[in-house]
Amino acid sequence: MVTRNQDEEKFMHKLAIVSGASQGLGLALAKALAARGADVVLVARREKLLVEAVEEVERYKLMDGQIIKYLVADLTSAPEAEGVVSLCGRPSPDFVFCCAGGCTAKLLLDTTSSELGSSVAINYNTALYLAHASMRAMAATGTTQHTRSIVFFSSVTHFYPFIGYGSYAPLKSALRTLADVMRQELLPYNVSVPVVFAGNFLSEGYEQENLTKPEITRKIEGPSEAIPADLCAEKVIRAMVRGQEMITTDTIGWFLSGLVLGASPRSNYLLTTLFGVLFAVFSPVFEWVVERDIKAFFRTRVDRSTAVLTQAATTESAGSQRSNESKESTLS
Repeated sequence: MVTRNQDEEKFMHKLAIVSGASQGLGLALAKALAARGADVVLVARREKLLVEAVEEVERYKLMDGQIIKYLVADLTSAPEAEGVVSLCGRPSPDFVFCCAGGCTAKLLLDTTSSELGSSVAINYNTALYLAHASMRAMAATGTTQHTRSIVFFSSVTHFYPFIGYGSYAPLKSALRTLADVMRQELLPYNVSVPVVFAGNFLSEGYEQENLTKPEITRKIEGPSEAIPADLCAEKVIRAMVRGQEMITTDTIGWFLSGLVLGASPRSNYLLTTLFGVLFAVFSPVFEWVVERDIKAFFRTRVDRSTAVLTQAATTESAGSQRSNESKESTLS
């Protein structure tokens, strides 16, 4: 159990950089960190939203003298990410939260190449460039007595990627691999590299995601209640205080983590291993059900497309016939 003193001690007087901090989970984390006595640098692309976010975070400060500021940057650019770290106000940050990202849930068949490139830039490059600049700054300052952290934000879709998340889930999986490598390189510098596998949480991004989400994606996903972003942020912070490096924010995420154990650090080693064995036995049955539903979805989709094309052809034919009749009437 985490006490309030432990909670505050980890972040008190430390410097935290939070990307994607103008709204959603990034903003919620900035508020939670400020409430624990941290200096916070909010980073995003839109200055107007950042100004409003800083004003909101200011209200959560634990004490006078805390620094809450923002930096406008496009983290899809490596030089701008390096600029954020160099302008953070200290030789290196203590905590870096790579929250920037977004999901457009749709079939890969319906996704343009431009949308694919944008997703790679937003969901992977932003985290890669900011984390890389931060790790180099941390290494340059040497080992510290307190543990510093670079935190990646993946998704439960890493544990079970499925239709509708083709431009999103692979990039979130890549973040875990990046974290595993970075964790090894940062061992001599007392830097932890947690990965958050967030489930659904209420945010502007979640609302946008649901606008394009295919029906088959909703069916496989099932009734998954989205938690408030502030609650999600609290879960992340408290897991970090407990020393966890594979962090889930809901029960289904924790269960699904048994599907992809790998060599990453585990919380509750024996139990997660047990669930991993059970999933290995029963997951083929679940996958059979999923594949059956996907085939039914595409049959329905083809039938609808055929009906639309038939109706369009019938309408065009009727229009052409009326036009011919009109011409004949005029000639007569």
